[in-house]
Amino acid sequence: MPDAAPTQNGPALRRFFERRKVRSQKNKTLLGKILIWMFGPLFLLWSIGIVITYFIAQNIANAPYDRTLTDHLRLLKYEIEQQDVRKGVELSVSALTILSGENGRAARWQIRDANGDSVAGNATIPLPDNWSYEKDKFKFHNETIDGQSVRVAYVWGARDRQGESFLTLVAETNDRRGVLQQDILTGMLTPQLIVLPLAALLAGLGLTQGLEPLSILQERIRARRANDLSPINEDLAPAEIAPLVAAMNELLAQLAATTETQRRFVSNAAHQLKTPLAGMRTQAELALREKDPEKMGESLEQLVKGAQRATRLVNQLLALTRAEHSSSPGLFVLERIELNAFAERQTQQCVDTAMQHGVDLGFEPASDPVWIQGHGLMLGELLNNLIENALLYTPQGGWATVRILADADTAAIEVEDSGQGIAPEHHDRIFDRFFRVWGNSADGSGLGLSIVKEIADQHKAHVILMEPTPGSGATTCFRVSFRRVTPTHT
Repeated sequence: MPDAAPTQNGPALRRFFERRKVRSQKNKTLLGKILIWMFGPLFLLWSIGIVITYFIAQNIANAPYDRTLTDHLRLLKYEIEQQDVRKGVELSVSALTILSGENGRAARWQIRDANGDSVAGNATIPLPDNWSYEKDKFKFHNETIDGQSVRVAYVWGARDRQGESFLTLVAETNDRRGVLQQDILTGMLTPQLIVLPLAALLAGLGLTQGLEPLSILQERIRARRANDLSPINEDLAPAEIAPLVAAMNELLAQLAATTETQRRFVSNAAHQLKTPLAGMRTQAELALREKDPEKMGESLEQLVKGAQRATRLVNQLLALTRAEHSSSPGLFVLERIELNAFAERQTQQCVDTAMQHGVDLGFEPASDPVWIQGHGLMLGELLNNLIENALLYTPQGGWATVRILADADTAAIEVEDSGQGIAPEHHDRIFDRFFRVWGNSADGSGLGLSIVKEIADQHKAHVILMEPTPGSGATTCFRVSFRRVTPTHT
């Protein structure tokens, strides 16, 4: 039992840390990110600058004292060159005065022979481990004598009166160099320590002020009503985020179009379904009251017809909605379609309906294959509506023909029938939604041609009401013209 608690708490702890991680990622602000990327490298460069400043200060502090040691070496060389080192060395009063230095800080000196043995001066001055016989070349290195850090300078190549070569060494403590180096560092770093925080503060204030338009834009967006899909004013946004605002406006436009489509669909459906549903209810009530089986059957038959009309109306509303949404990215994928085979297939699917209406339905293909680019499902809906319209408004014993035409640049579908025809005064309104000619007894909803027009527009095609072929007996002819494309070879 004691081991059960950790096992049960494990998923809860994981979820807690995952939520905390997601929350921390959400809380990262643009200002914080900019400050991190600005001041992170800045402080790194500042640290590197301190190291470089330290070495620069060290070189600056060493330069004057190294020149003094060099002068001492030259002085000793000159003094020893006038003497015989084997008989002993005695410096002049002026040389001793110079070597005594300031404040009693006497410089240590030493003379060694060609074998490196000490012949005069302070024997405690050590030679470097890698020293060499380089004539008249002044060299420097740091050593420790009696627990003190000293700077040693030496030169080889001078000769005494007897022609014997000797090595000259001079050493002094590094305390004065350290003081000078510290003063230089203080003078160089103090302004940086004052200016850097001020620069960071001013940069932070500048960034805050620079991002103020974003805060204003955020407040404006938060203050908008939930149903306000109007474009965001791009004048409120800086130029750097203008593309983001433009993308948001495009999204708002798409949302507005989608919302309007849904609203129109609901409005149209409610308005158009009201009549057939009321008729169905009336027929159902009549069937319930009737005692005569024959009259009850007639009411039930009308009820079935009303249900069919309502079903067709709903299907057409859905088709119209699909056509309106087909312009959305990702929902309208074009493909190459051979128009003869496509139209023949769609026509064959309508043969049974034509036989039920007593209409002779025919198909006339083009002489050669005709290719267009389009959406197969939507084009099938377009052609089906044209054929259904022709069958619906053509009386029994009439005919309808689906025809494919093509020239060098365009391809067209024609649907011609010998139906009731359309009066010239109605030509301008035939593509309006729910428009029906008064006195027409055909059982339609007025949406078929609207669907055809919507799908044609999505395909950048043109649909027009043509003059029927003279002498053919046709009364109505619709043509949908597409841009012809070359076939794909495999």
